[in-house]
Amino acid sequence: MAHTKNERQVSASALTGYDCNIESESAAGEIAIGAYGEQSADLSQADDRELAAMSAKADMMAFSELVKRHQRAVYSIVSRMVDNPMDTDDVVQDVFVLAYRSIGKFRGEASFATWIYRIAVNTAIKHLKKAKLMQTDSIEDSNTGLDLELSTGDGESLTEIIVEEERKKAVRDAVESLPDKHRTVVLLRYFEDYSCEEIAKIMGCSVGTVWSRLYYACRRLKEQLKWLETA
Repeated sequence: MAHTKNERQVSASALTGYDCNIESESAAGEIAIGAYGEQSADLSQADDRELAAMSAKADMMAFSELVKRHQRAVYSIVSRMVDNPMDTDDVVQDVFVLAYRSIGKFRGEASFATWIYRIAVNTAIKHLKKAKLMQTDSIEDSNTGLDLELSTGDGESLTEIIVEEERKKAVRDAVESLPDKHRTVVLLRYFEDYSCEEIAKIMGCSVGTVWSRLYYACRRLKEQLKWLETA
């Protein structure tokens, strides 16, 4: 990924489950997030809004603390929407790059978590559109929450295993076929377990709009998967 002198780069390796900090700017003017042993007690006690305000003043350690707090949730959201692990790492990196560049626009009207999750959703959708991919293989199939009666029970025969896999694939394909906005609310509600109020804040729409999109999505999914009830 090419960067201009004023662009900031976040290392994807720092976003996969360990503490990290933002190191000093390199000669090229880039900023990298790398492994970091200990955070200061002051930063660990600061709330997100305080850290965001400090980050807006180019306090790299403050932004490192924000990454540390939210990297797992951001990675989880993105990985549900972008199946390829390498693409997921790239998108997560882009999320934090964009967040760092835009941190001055964070006004604290919503929580920092809501703000960065919205960036994560929008960045993932943008990636999918650009790549013309709508993959959902990373979805935890056993927790769809759609009440579609997909289980075949405890049978262990090869035939039953094949049938169950076909059912799971049908659900993945059906979710994949949804329009972006409807697919996103399904992912956030049923796979990430966000409330409709939280989804509304993340997506920048009303709760009523979230309910409407969920209703449309579930109706379409059940229509597409009707055959599973008799399979």
